[in-house]
Amino acid sequence: MSLSKIEKNGVDVYKPQCNRCVHYLKNGKCKAFPSMIPIQILTGEHDHRKPFKNDNGIRFESKSKI
Repeated sequence: MSLSKIEKNGVDVYKPQCNRCVHYLKNGKCKAFPSMIPIQILTGEHDHRKPFKNDNGIRFESKSKI
């Protein structure tokens, strides 16, 4: 699963990797999926560091290179 866990006010919150990707645009869209990011990636069911149908070779790249 490719969700990051953060704690907010004592509650665990999970965020998709998309929010941390250099290719993310806004409103559920990115350079790999300009119409809409597939639900499997948004929910973390699919780790987009691995190929996904029709991603045109554009995959997750972290905004922070730490």
